[in-house]
Amino acid sequence: MALHRPIAPALLLPLLLSPPVQAGDGDGTDYRLGRGYALGDSGFRLGGYASAVVAAPRNLPWRFALKDLSLFVTWEREHWRFFSETEVSNALSAGQGQSLGVHEAEVEIERLYLDYLHDDALALRFGKFLTPIGRWNLLHAEPVVWTTTRPVATYLLFATNDTGLMLHGNVPLLGKRLEYQVYGGLGSALDPKQPDNPFANSIGAHLNLALTDTLELGLSYANFRLDENHAPSGTQPSDSLGYSNITVLYPVEFPDHDADQRQNLVGLDAAWSYRRFEVMSEWVFRAGGQERFWQGYVQGVAPLAGTPWYAVGRYEYFQQEWGPPGQLGVFGLALRPIPPLVWKVEYRLGSHNEAIAPDGLYGSIAVLF
Repeated sequence: MALHRPIAPALLLPLLLSPPVQAGDGDGTDYRLGRGYALGDSGFRLGGYASAVVAAPRNLPWRFALKDLSLFVTWEREHWRFFSETEVSNALSAGQGQSLGVHEAEVEIERLYLDYLHDDALALRFGKFLTPIGRWNLLHAEPVVWTTTRPVATYLLFATNDTGLMLHGNVPLLGKRLEYQVYGGLGSALDPKQPDNPFANSIGAHLNLALTDTLELGLSYANFRLDENHAPSGTQPSDSLGYSNITVLYPVEFPDHDADQRQNLVGLDAAWSYRRFEVMSEWVFRAGGQERFWQGYVQGVAPLAGTPWYAVGRYEYFQQEWGPPGQLGVFGLALRPIPPLVWKVEYRLGSHNEAIAPDGLYGSIAVLF
């Protein structure tokens, strides 16, 4: 019996994992929204997603941005697979007292790697990849997540990308399916465009066990140093718009990190889905020197009376470097008229959250192509 993965991530998997359309399928010309476009029988496939965000945080100016324009390029031949994700962020932006323009546009290589696929149980990856910690970070694309804002626990305590080597695959365990990823970072020399809190000399692993057709459990571990040249999230300029990936709207003075102090991070995650209902949760704990931080969230999704509308609710808790622990509640609606397309609107309200996840109204539209 096929595994019932959580609803939204399952929408992206066909694009990322399905083989290119073969000649018998129409020579790649029968394009379908959300499944990319195969370039004949070359092995190449193009796809991606786009999203636009409107944010009206309380006590701060409203903002609009064509936030993500991401292009996926995949190529697969026999035992080899190439994947890249090139992203233009804030391609267009505007806001209170700011006219529409392109001055905030940035281009970034989000992912760039080559896989050698020995078999289902063993593959070797080299390049820049999403750090396998939790679930949200691995399937973070706007069309496949349920809220415009991103849980604090999914980005603040670790680098969302790493560059190096990874072993990954699927193996049976006690009659269940176990997915594993084991990786080691090779430093910043291969990736001059660093994320916030970039890793240095990292090692880590993520395990995901499918207990039943509707329930998966995950375990993450990472050991790393924070790059001495890292730019903490709080230093993001006040006029930037990054409500999903980086939620800081104005500068915050962070304490300095000890670049020689190694950090240990442990994470637990779980996802349950039944028909169109879904519950997902992630919790991470990071310790290094005198620092100890817990962060996590629980999110539920429920369909509304047989319509393409969904109600979404989320609770977040996060210990932070610059103040008392913060808490957040997010309440919203999502409309999925077709799987690759989603409209989202939500209100976020919390305590001790002003620095990184301010209260306010947020909305977005995103499409997978």
